[in-house]
Amino acid sequence: MVEENGWEILFTQKVIDGTVELITSWPKNLPFAPLAINLSGPELLSDVFYEKLLRRFSENPVLCKQIKLELTETSVLASHNETKRRLKSLANIGATIIIDDFGTGHASLSQLIDMSASVLKIDREFIESIETSERHRKIVEMTVNLAKSLNMKTVAEGVETITQFEVLQVMGVTMFQGYLFGKPAPVSHWVGQESIHAHHAIK
Repeated sequence: MVEENGWEILFTQKVIDGTVELITSWPKNLPFAPLAINLSGPELLSDVFYEKLLRRFSENPVLCKQIKLELTETSVLASHNETKRRLKSLANIGATIIIDDFGTGHASLSQLIDMSASVLKIDREFIESIETSERHRKIVEMTVNLAKSLNMKTVAEGVETITQFEVLQVMGVTMFQGYLFGKPAPVSHWVGQESIHAHHAIK
């Protein structure tokens, strides 16, 4: 519906406003976790949106550590020189740029050449069979080594078992996302939850 009506820019702006509000009201007894916002392309090509985002990040450097920018349609973003330039400007002021679903669909090796990303997110498609498939393990291992050689970090998504977590740790992955750590829920759900302590015990 958002795409059909051309609401991407308005929608993403609302998401950013809500994220900043969430950060400022974060419960004191809850460990802070950086929040990632998805960008699909049209937003960065909007002068108003980009200038507001750049100003927000440059005026509040702490936001750069708290809010990550996750590129969900890298082919769209990488095909425009202007978006490359704007991503570089955001990276230069400290913004963390994540390439989502690396290795599948649009997120490919060519995107690494001139996009100012510092984090690769390894798609769940590779993670789900890592326990049973040597081919999947080798692909993930190669991706991790590639990221290291480019001074990039990696995030494994779709981690659901302890074995997956342990295999990925041995490979050198340091950031994880998945149901092993908990399912999506409002911040209020996590306040005082035992799963928070379990999460840190696993780490």
